[in-house]
Amino acid sequence: MMTPLGKTIARMMLALWLALMGSGASANEPLAKNQSYPDITIYEAQSIITMEPALPEAKFVAVADGIILSVAQDLESLKPWTDGRKVTINRDYADKVLMPGFIEPHIHPMQAILMLPLPFIAPEEWELPGRTYPAASNAEDYERLLRRELAKSDAPLFLSWGHHALFHGELTRAELDRIAPDRPVVIWQRSFHEIIANSAALNLLGIGTSDAFAKTLFKPGIDPSHASFEKGTIGETALFGGIDLLRPYLFSPANISNGLSQLRQMLLENGVTTAADMAFGGFGGVQTEAPLFKSLFDRADTPTRIVVVPVSTVIDKEPNLWLKETQAAYASEKMLFTDRVKLFADGAFFAQYMQLNAPGYSDGHEGRWLTEPEMLAALTQKFWNAGWSIHTHVNGDKGLDVVLGISEQLRPSNSQNLVMEHLGFSTEAQNRRLADLDIWVSAQPNYIRILGDVYARSGLGPDRAAQMNRLGSLERKNVPIGLHSDFNMAPIDPLYLAWVASNRVTLEGNVKSPSEALSLDKAMRAITIEAAQIIGMDDVVGSIASGKKADFVVLGSNPYEQGADKLRDIAVEAVIFEGQVFTP
Repeated sequence: MMTPLGKTIARMMLALWLALMGSGASANEPLAKNQSYPDITIYEAQSIITMEPALPEAKFVAVADGIILSVAQDLESLKPWTDGRKVTINRDYADKVLMPGFIEPHIHPMQAILMLPLPFIAPEEWELPGRTYPAASNAEDYERLLRRELAKSDAPLFLSWGHHALFHGELTRAELDRIAPDRPVVIWQRSFHEIIANSAALNLLGIGTSDAFAKTLFKPGIDPSHASFEKGTIGETALFGGIDLLRPYLFSPANISNGLSQLRQMLLENGVTTAADMAFGGFGGVQTEAPLFKSLFDRADTPTRIVVVPVSTVIDKEPNLWLKETQAAYASEKMLFTDRVKLFADGAFFAQYMQLNAPGYSDGHEGRWLTEPEMLAALTQKFWNAGWSIHTHVNGDKGLDVVLGISEQLRPSNSQNLVMEHLGFSTEAQNRRLADLDIWVSAQPNYIRILGDVYARSGLGPDRAAQMNRLGSLERKNVPIGLHSDFNMAPIDPLYLAWVASNRVTLEGNVKSPSEALSLDKAMRAITIEAAQIIGMDDVVGSIASGKKADFVVLGSNPYEQGADKLRDIAVEAVIFEGQVFTP
């Protein structure tokens, strides 16, 4: 008769035998070893900068199945992962530096796709995939370069981007009629928030009379002061009506194909492995944009994933129901939908439409609201109550006062966060409020680079202009910061953004308020781990640590050795995305 202990042992042996049979192993064979991660690649580098405080530097990183298994100073330390497995050691980058793949927390892929095929005529030089556009620093340069691009184009509607009145003089319908009396021409202002059309273009677009202009553009919710038939300008709340009219020209198959190719190349060349679309659906609608983005990011040869943050206006039902349905329709491993939303407070910084507190603008003009404060408060409360994190476009200190006031009324939540997008001009007192409220900042540092001198002469005065992008203040208050391009407000180039934020050198070579510069380490965190935090991805990307995605950027030199003043000169030599190598 079997004892109770014997019965227990028998049951255990039977369970083991059944488990072995279920896994395909014979009862006479030993359990297979190392069934997980059978093939491992180890990358060796001169230095691996992990952005992890507990292990800031290493020489080897082991990866498999797209994730990081282990980080070490020597191969011997990796033996728990290498013994009994097939191991490939990649020494192609043994004399290079590896960092986490760069994070771009605020781009607009649709805007990039539409803009990249256009000629750029802007105050600064632009290097784009396969071509370079020179700077147009004054009105004469601008007209000369515009005429040159017009002569090269036979498009039925000529479009260009980059005009700024403080560099190039005012541009109106009458001025464009003088330059191009017989050709339809539309110029996108440097902020992207306004277009200027000549008479031929207005006629082509079907708004060539004042009545047709008003009937087409002045819909409910549109501020009529944001468009002018006499000047040929369409901006801010009226802009998307103008984009609808331009759709046949912007959304042509050739234009879209060209833009997709160039966006992929720009992300690759600058080491961006994770980006966030910070206004999904706002340019072409969800059903237009989602398939286009999938055609780019779901490709095996695109080494970038995209985090999709919708603009509030496309969410036409209860937010979490909308999210569930949209995820089911479009989400993939490289196109991620999360419970984050984009809201808008005041107007564009590059157009001096941001809302400023006293003393306001030096010429007396008023800023603009993209969303009136009462409506902004209602939208913020709606999405917060639904459990969503909120990213709010805000540029001026008056706009920030409104957003801070709204934020102070919200019920605190450990699972949600508030992010200020751009934050062009804030006061020291406001930065203290941001820190006290645990609000994070996704900053657009290029304002000080491009506008620091011209806004000192016109609009803000030298003191306030020097204190744009008050990022050093935020660093001293331990506010998490990400740096973004908001392309095409700046290039999709994280090392350039880090250089601007840590040097604050204007186009004219002046250093503005050096105490507001980021430290070198904070600037590097702002394009890696803190940029990942800004978009809720810091548990997956942004640093080199066990369990995270195996995303690395291969650099020709070490940013910490080169110093802040050399950041923009460091070459991106390759990208490793989920363990696979891609070269620009």
